[in-house]
Amino acid sequence: MDVIDLIKKGESFYEKGDSSSAKEKFLQAASLAPEDPQIYNRLGMLEMSRSSPEAAKEFYEKACTLAPEVARYHMRLGDSLQRLSRYEEAIGAYATSLDLEPRNAPAWNNRGFANFNINRWNEALRCYDESMKSDPTYAVAWYNYGYTLQLSGRLNDSKDYYQRAVELDPNDKIAWNNLANVHYNQGLYERSIELYKESLKLDEEYVIAVNNIGNALDHLHRYEESIYYHEKAIELDSTFHYAWMAKGRALTRLNRPEEGLEFIETSIELESGDPDYHEALGRCFQELKLYDKARQIINLGLSVDGQHVPCWVALGDINMEIGNTLQAMQCFDEAVRAQDVLSRNRMRDLDWIEKGRILQNAGVVHEGFRQYINAISVAPGTGRPYFRNAQVLIDFNKLTEARELIDKGLEIDPNSITGQILLLKTLSGDEIKNRINDFLIFKDNFSTAQQIIANKLMPIDPELGLDFLDFNNPKHFFLISQCFFELGKFSDSLIFANKFINFKPREIKGFLNAGSISIEMENFDEASNFFDMALGIDNLSAEAIYGKGLVLKRKGEKYDDYQLILSQIDKELVI
Repeated sequence: MDVIDLIKKGESFYEKGDSSSAKEKFLQAASLAPEDPQIYNRLGMLEMSRSSPEAAKEFYEKACTLAPEVARYHMRLGDSLQRLSRYEEAIGAYATSLDLEPRNAPAWNNRGFANFNINRWNEALRCYDESMKSDPTYAVAWYNYGYTLQLSGRLNDSKDYYQRAVELDPNDKIAWNNLANVHYNQGLYERSIELYKESLKLDEEYVIAVNNIGNALDHLHRYEESIYYHEKAIELDSTFHYAWMAKGRALTRLNRPEEGLEFIETSIELESGDPDYHEALGRCFQELKLYDKARQIINLGLSVDGQHVPCWVALGDINMEIGNTLQAMQCFDEAVRAQDVLSRNRMRDLDWIEKGRILQNAGVVHEGFRQYINAISVAPGTGRPYFRNAQVLIDFNKLTEARELIDKGLEIDPNSITGQILLLKTLSGDEIKNRINDFLIFKDNFSTAQQIIANKLMPIDPELGLDFLDFNNPKHFFLISQCFFELGKFSDSLIFANKFINFKPREIKGFLNAGSISIEMENFDEASNFFDMALGIDNLSAEAIYGKGLVLKRKGEKYDDYQLILSQIDKELVI
């Protein structure tokens, strides 16, 4: 066989997946034509496909020696060196390639990636920029530019590059996932879920995107939904330790810590070096009131990373819960110090927001507010710092100041569900009614928003309030009952009052509500039973004592004892 026949035979073997036979034929061809650089180039490409970059490098070096004027040989030599983590040498090989062919988009991109790997991010961005100028349709460079911006904290800028990458190559599931990650990191969780699903359209078993949807749902407090995605991630990859932790954490937040415990413990068995998992397990033990165990676990997490902010915050919360106020404040101080280092190093709005939250939880309110101003300074082009600052102002009942920030955030991100919900919290019932068309998006979605609207409309237009409530959602039963009460439909009101009691049998407000409805219906024996059950939950409840006394008064029975007790609790209440 001559050289051409040997090369054809080698390529045939390669196409069939027989790389060993292919290499044998190429080597035979090289022995017949030792001065042919193309054969060494083929051998280098074969070795790269076999994950043997060291062998590939040797063949590419021969090709470069034999044909120093061919740019692609130097570029491929750079690729092999980069795979060997010899980044400086790789950059030199790419530079030679670009001297020969200055508008080579892949060479510029790969040179950028080598610089990225040694933390020369500005130089990496310059190279990616040259790659895009050389070929504006080269999707990989757009993706890499976006990725570098994302890691450097310039989230808003990175979105445009990822968006262009997926437009140029809509089949790149990783680019879709990273575009979603940017929205996720900006707090735009609903939009991130839409984009993660684009990634899953390309590969429904892409476990990273599956679990990321679960993470986004966790941030939206939609834990029942998130658990489905964390479970699916575990089914796809049983070693995916983050998914085990995330499912356990979601169960804990659903007040099911006994179930969550097993999953979080499994995550630590799979990966003991992540303090996030220790923090999640500590929170689980905290829910179970096993405080010593919780503190022990969190201290293990801090032994892994002594600057882990969530562990310090969790330790502070637990100490505060058991009355160790001094220790709690010391933990919060450590959390603030660690967070401050992160904030100044990464300059991300999220870090300043987290620092503000820690300070406020520790009672240092004014200093906490100042951190939100830092967050706005770092990311003035995103709505999130405005919304987070507004939420804190709402918590302190500073609605006017909150409204100003919400308006600014909505100017930047008018479609933000978070911003719209915060806006609802600052509006009166009359304002919501006058702007009801602006909030029709919430008629069939977003339970929290529906409850806010109904609660504020109930005193002025209970019928309109009912339009926003879901008669099959247990979280809405109490409000539905109240709206029917305002409409004078007491039978319907009592039906949903009882549904709420069945949903939350330890909530005193359900029994108080049912008792009041029963009084209006003149079902005094039934009302008496409801108030008795309320007193069983809290025997010092002024409303329950008042209700019980009122029932006795309406029945014409003696109620003086209840009035006496009530006068000692609340002198203004007279039966």
